[in-house]
Amino acid sequence: MRVDIWFNCPVCGQRMVIDGAGAGLVIQCAKCGRDVRVPSAVAPNPGPGSKPAPLPESRKEPTDVLRWSPPVGSPRKEPKK
Repeated sequence: MRVDIWFNCPVCGQRMVIDGAGAGLVIQCAKCGRDVRVPSAVAPNPGPGSKPAPLPESRKEPTDVLRWSPPVGSPRKEPKK
């Protein structure tokens, strides 16, 4: 099962989505250019009687879709501070 990770840039708020294989990578925000660490794809453990979260509505806000591909001979990049 393929898992997508939806997240926002902490600097400019740009909405992004990346394949779950990209969890933990540092990528550049397409809008502001800052380095952003992709969060891990953790499924929450719902309590009894909890309602499922609404699905993201991609038509409401612009989203950059990112596809992770393994780096070729380059180390992981640390985010700018």
